[in-house]
Amino acid sequence: MLIKLKPFDTLFFRNSRPFTKGEDTWTDFVFPPYPSTVYGAIRSYLIFKMGSLRDFREGKFRDILGVPGEPAKFTIKGPFLMKEDKLVFKMPYDLVKLKDEDGKVFLLDFTEKPSLLVSDFPFDYGLLWKREENVDDAAGWMEELNFEDYLKGEKQEFGVEKDEIFYKIEDKVGISINKAKGTSEEGHLYRFSMVRLMEDTGMVIKIEGIEEFDDEGVLQLGGERKAVAFEKMVKNSFEDLENLALTLETGIFKIYLATPAIFKKGWLPDWIDEKTLEGEFKGIRVKLLTCAIGKYITIGGWDMAEGESKPLKKAVPAGSVYYFKILNEVDKEKVKETFHFKNISDEKAEEGFGLSIMGEVKRL
Repeated sequence: MLIKLKPFDTLFFRNSRPFTKGEDTWTDFVFPPYPSTVYGAIRSYLIFKMGSLRDFREGKFRDILGVPGEPAKFTIKGPFLMKEDKLVFKMPYDLVKLKDEDGKVFLLDFTEKPSLLVSDFPFDYGLLWKREENVDDAAGWMEELNFEDYLKGEKQEFGVEKDEIFYKIEDKVGISINKAKGTSEEGHLYRFSMVRLMEDTGMVIKIEGIEEFDDEGVLQLGGERKAVAFEKMVKNSFEDLENLALTLETGIFKIYLATPAIFKKGWLPDWIDEKTLEGEFKGIRVKLLTCAIGKYITIGGWDMAEGESKPLKKAVPAGSVYYFKILNEVDKEKVKETFHFKNISDEKAEEGFGLSIMGEVKRL
């Protein structure tokens, strides 16, 4: 079941860095929202559709929505941005742009580690830029067809879409109010950023494990509990991506994280040995050859049922890419069934973390 979200107004999402009015003057902005934010909004919508928060605490919806401290019985994949019925994806970290130039991004060369390289770099392979031009980190988004070309591994150059095509940022000013006096607090002026999606842009999620959902309605999402319209989608917008033909002819593949992943070993999945960089996941033995990951982010949130903050977790950001080599004799279709379009996060996978999308690695 696919659900499309379309806000009526601006939305507010921030990271988990503590923010104290009067001590801080600027909140940190996050977009797209973390999967847990959307998961919590859907869960809350279903709680009040089926009953009350008290009923939830007492476990009356346990078979579907779980209980406080336990996950619900449904899972999500996403959220994804969608413009005019086409998905768009966060820029992969193994792409770069030419310095002082925009509009195009280029795939780094996957190559064996140079023998003259002396460092604590733990991998046998690396991602290098072999041309003479200077490059910077790439930023922005890839539209669906460009992203599929990237996954097929047949091109080195791709188009890039900027943030302002999909949304714009509106900075707001706020001031803390003394609830007892009804007056503003001196020195408690602060600023925060909100996102306004363009008219033809929305967010899409896939919900699995539950069918008890209205065809359309309104739920609350993000800070200030802004109203967001939702509707079930008739067309499966993920079909082409899910059915992407992958040959895996080199025995090497990449995993692109479409959503942040919470790994118990920080940047490294729990099923990969820290020394050998080998491991087994659901019967597939692999070796991690190299990766391109961004700076860690922190995931938190607010527990509505308990009325307290959730513990903070470090996570690998969306757009990070891991390169693996298959070590055992296994059907290539099983590899795809195991890793492609699956939530592989060590923690909170049911909430949508660690959504992996497989890609080919054809150049050695």
